[in-house]
Amino acid sequence: MSASNNLLLAFSLAQGGEFAFVLFSFATQHHILTPQETAPFIVAVALSMALTPLLMLINEKLILTRFGVKRPETQPADEITTTSHVIIAGFGRYGSVIGRLLRAHGIYPTVLDINPDQVNLLRRLGLNVFYGDASRLDLLQAAGIENAQLLIIALDNPDTTRDLVETVRKHYPQLKILARSTQMQQTFELEEMIGRPAYPETRESSLLMGEDALKILGYRAFQAHRMVNKFQRRDREISEQLALVRHDQKEFIKKAREQISNLEKVMLAEELSQSLKDSNSGWDPTSLREEISQSKKNI
Repeated sequence: MSASNNLLLAFSLAQGGEFAFVLFSFATQHHILTPQETAPFIVAVALSMALTPLLMLINEKLILTRFGVKRPETQPADEITTTSHVIIAGFGRYGSVIGRLLRAHGIYPTVLDINPDQVNLLRRLGLNVFYGDASRLDLLQAAGIENAQLLIIALDNPDTTRDLVETVRKHYPQLKILARSTQMQQTFELEEMIGRPAYPETRESSLLMGEDALKILGYRAFQAHRMVNKFQRRDREISEQLALVRHDQKEFIKKAREQISNLEKVMLAEELSQSLKDSNSGWDPTSLREEISQSKKNI
């Protein structure tokens, strides 16, 4: 164990317990020990119990400060150098799916995440992510929330999510919010606070949230639906390829960077060729047959 835990364990073991009194009484009654022999033992146990709070205080205030493991200093928030009309708070396993979906269609959100290890990893993958607590109003303002069209909350901490929604609702009541929920009760609470459905944390719901984001950003419903389906199929192919190199971190990072870049290029090229955003076409039979066929293959 660490030095801090070793010291805590040592001071904890120094304390006797109430059961010792029972044992001493039993030993005396059965003439194993005499009252004169058990008397100092009882005093020793009583004193150890009385002194333990003081020992714990000495350990915490005097010993651990010199010999214990020092907590790392809090990392200051990054200076946000780019802004977008879309802000994503939290870019873990949930928020990253939404962010990649938007990026694959030319929408580059401002991303905030509080996990420094996650931020460093995402930067290695070539993604522009800023370290900082998204529930801070000054950080949201630096991210351009005053001109933002949409805030996507993909945090895994219910309390932080609630604080963020309350802050945004207080200062920017007209801003559209899409929020992830981790518990049933939190889902109900968020829906009441933001005035629209919340999204339970599953991969499918994150894609659905990304589809809603595309519609809020100006895409027609059938366009957004098709875009998500195409992204999901290609993302599954990428996952299968990355699984082959999952044990080689260097190769995994390299492959992931390539696939993220290729996915964005391919999706943007397909969108441009079909003129999705400017098209007035609807749910045509050909595309529906293709989607049904692909769904059967997936099943």
